[in-house]
Amino acid sequence: MRMIESRLGRLIARYYPRLPVRERLLRLVTKREGGQFTSVTLRRVLDEHHGVVVGAYSYGSLLQPGMADRSTTIGAYVSIGPNVRRFGAAHPIDSLSMHPYWYNPKLGFADAEADVPRTACTIGNDVWIGANVTILPACDRIGDGAVIGAGAVVTRPVDDFTIVAGNPARVIGERLTEGERAQLRARAPWSLDPAEARRVLEEIAKREGTQ
Repeated sequence: MRMIESRLGRLIARYYPRLPVRERLLRLVTKREGGQFTSVTLRRVLDEHHGVVVGAYSYGSLLQPGMADRSTTIGAYVSIGPNVRRFGAAHPIDSLSMHPYWYNPKLGFADAEADVPRTACTIGNDVWIGANVTILPACDRIGDGAVIGAGAVVTRPVDDFTIVAGNPARVIGERLTEGERAQLRARAPWSLDPAEARRVLEEIAKREGTQ
């Protein structure tokens, strides 16, 4: 399995902001390129027009334009459930008023420098994010191999191979043994195509006695 980019996809990515039915066309070309797992056009549109970078073979609701704020980076082999949102900015609760009129310059009442700070967030590789998760601005990283339980509200960074759940999300466990985690970090199967990644995963399982 490989990443796929079509000629039509290249045209859609180039002219995306000007297309009157761009979301429908993007869904069409994404399907033609093998779906979210392998569509290069979807990744180009997200990167160039929405500020969202997505690694190979990842899929889910954050790959829908508008579901992740700008400066979101998603690693490879990430599984994302339905209705997940990632917010990069919050209403300024320390201000006298929290209405967008007073911090969004595009609305005509605020100075250009008045816009609220927006944070970046990096979601690591081989992460599983359950349905209806909300990732708030204070979370700037979700580590490799982490699990976010369905319905969680993530308000802080999540370490590698950590399982969190709840509102606000709290640590409820860790994944894998120390040896397995070390092998995954060293071998980085998420940097490989599926056939090679499977071979590496099988070798790690055999070495660590988990087969």
